Amino acid sequence: MEEKEKQERIFHKAKPAHVEAERERLLGYNIYLERYVAKTFNKLKKQTFAIGLFSAEGILVDLYPRDDKTLEELFGGDIQVGDIWQDVGYNGVSQGLSIRRSCSSVGEENENPVLKKYAIYFSIMNMRGIYEPYDLEPACGVAILTPVKNAWDVYYAMIVGIAHDLMLNVQFKNTSVKFYERSGKGLLVVDAMMADKTIVTYYNEELLRILGVPKINLWYRPVEELINPLPDNREFWSIIEACRVVSNYPLKIRVGEMETECLVSTDAYKQPSIKSVGVIFYMTTQQKISAEVSEKMANGAVKSFDDIIGEDMELKKIIERAKRMALTDSNIMILGESGTGKDVMAQAIHNASHRRKKPFIALNCGAVPKDLIESELFGYEAGAFTGAKKNGNMGKFELASGGTIFLDEIGEMPLDLQAKLLRVVEQKQLMRLGGSRLINVDVKIIAATNVDIWDMIQKKQFRADLFYRLSTMRLNLMPLRERKGDIIPLSEFFIRRISNRIGKQNIMRLTEESKELLLSMDWLGNVRELQNLMECIVQLYPGDLILPQYILENTVGYVRPCDRVQMRPANGQEQAMPEPLPQPERPQALTREEIQNALHICGNNRTNAAKYLGISRRTLYRKLEEFGFI
Repeated sequence: MEEKEKQERIFHKAKPAHVEAERERLLGYNIYLERYVAKTFNKLKKQTFAIGLFSAEGILVDLYPRDDKTLEELFGGDIQVGDIWQDVGYNGVSQGLSIRRSCSSVGEENENPVLKKYAIYFSIMNMRGIYEPYDLEPACGVAILTPVKNAWDVYYAMIVGIAHDLMLNVQFKNTSVKFYERSGKGLLVVDAMMADKTIVTYYNEELLRILGVPKINLWYRPVEELINPLPDNREFWSIIEACRVVSNYPLKIRVGEMETECLVSTDAYKQPSIKSVGVIFYMTTQQKISAEVSEKMANGAVKSFDDIIGEDMELKKIIERAKRMALTDSNIMILGESGTGKDVMAQAIHNASHRRKKPFIALNCGAVPKDLIESELFGYEAGAFTGAKKNGNMGKFELASGGTIFLDEIGEMPLDLQAKLLRVVEQKQLMRLGGSRLINVDVKIIAATNVDIWDMIQKKQFRADLFYRLSTMRLNLMPLRERKGDIIPLSEFFIRRISNRIGKQNIMRLTEESKELLLSMDWLGNVRELQNLMECIVQLYPGDLILPQYILENTVGYVRPCDRVQMRPANGQEQAMPEPLPQPERPQALTREEIQNALHICGNNRTNAAKYLGISRRTLYRKLEEFGFI
């Protein structure tokens, strides 16, 4: 009686949740094992054995064929998924996991009386190696299980071959593909064994970043869970269907409602033993390529004309003019208010020019101390000044040679240095600080300013001859308030981009009232101010809608609606502007409270507030920056 009970309770059972967790962990092995056994079983006239997948703990996590009738005929209920084989005495599975080698046990070799009815042929598998698995911690194992009457030595060789093929496949994904991680590209490995089912067998975070997708689990999931199925992405799916190899191929990939322009290279692979056929995608963007060139060659241009968002006709004319300028080597002066995108335009011009593979070096002339700007621009020799590097240092012009140098806020350059810059522009030669030899430089100069350069020339604060040398071609960028039609598209673009960047699932939408409010604002900070506003709102507020209140609470000089003086009565007629207050002799004497009060009185309209204070909008904007409002 005791012997019968012992036989009936041969195996301890693992908890179902634990079995499911192990099955999920071994999903990569299981997918290819299922294909392999399907191929093998199809050749059999009669089913004489089963194949089991075991965890490293000896748990039977899956058993093929998944046919209850066949399994009942083979084992009569003795062997079931969830059984733990480690604690039932000597057998091929427990011994193989213990010594980390392939192992077999037939009939009487099995310690437990029930298992004496079966022949067990086991092979171990691990995550990292295929030649000496006993040197590594086991990941899992596979076994051929059959009644002892069907014992056959060939089964041992067969299971070793199956394990070898499975490890080759998994190692290919986990080792060979990882080699390409060094490229810094987005990686997607697609298995396309069946025409109606493709699965993701490898991907990395860079891929999700490129496609603007939050972090999600895609391991061995259908590719359609990431990339929109047909009829979208027809070119992408055709590459998979034909296992086509391409190199730096421009491809638009649509994920949800977003479309990303990628540069794609592919490799095709085929492993007939487990019917594994698929494609490896290496994805990047033109901006990423530009950034890589920038990093290797001191090049900082990552923007292109495609990054300039807007449908305004005047803006399109400006872009077309800039594209024509990019085809020349003439110097360019970009004029425009702060925040209009002068730096983006400069980068776009560089990346559209024949110098795009050469360095792009940017220097903000207003951000470098006056006593350092000369050495920053022209470099210095060893010992030129206290603290100088012992081998000297190249300046920005030398670093940019062959490419483009972008001099932002050129109006802030000291007058004495303007004469030296003029000589470099005219002669295309420079002399390092403390040096005695001329160095040839070949650079395209793009300068930019947000100040009234003509006024500075009249006041002798900027050299007219330098201005004419730098402004062979001129580009005037429009302020955002003159591009009303672009305010809403830009806002929605920033909302999507910021949401994807921070992994926010729900994309907020502007209400009609919010759109009207955005269109009514002055936008002295232009596109930069709009972007900062959207970034603040997307991260601070819950829900799906952006309400007018959110906008008002995060704009300069906000007052409660019940306190705000209405500048536009219900009849739609403009109220007369309040009489300007007596102003101090110098704008610098304006206080924070006076500016807040003016904005309060003028209903947060900055143009009217500037008039009320008797100062220009530019001066008001500088004061707003000074007091930390923006």
